Amino acid sequence: MKAEKEIGSFMALCLVRSLREDRTMIACNLFINYILGKAFTEPISYPIDKIHEESTCFDPILFLLSAGADPTSSIDELAKKKKKFPTDKVSMGEG
Repeated sequence: MKAEKEIGSFMALCLVRSLREDRTMIACNLFINYILGKAFTEPISYPIDKIHEESTCFDPILFLLSAGADPTSSIDELAKKKKKFPTDKVSMGEG
């Protein structure tokens, strides 16, 4: 019974992909939520102060961003706490 639902939801995903390519990411997120669960589509957020504690001057911090993600305010808050504001930031790419 569950296999029939999975095939039906996969076919719906294929239909969305063929008719509305702009909605494919939304349909993929819904499909993954249905089959695997929300844990596979929710963003992972790790506290920036913990990241800073684990870094050294020989191990720089590198952020890989996705659409809608901007850690700039978190970085600035941490820099103010450490009394090292303003900080230097390098944007590599379209940003």
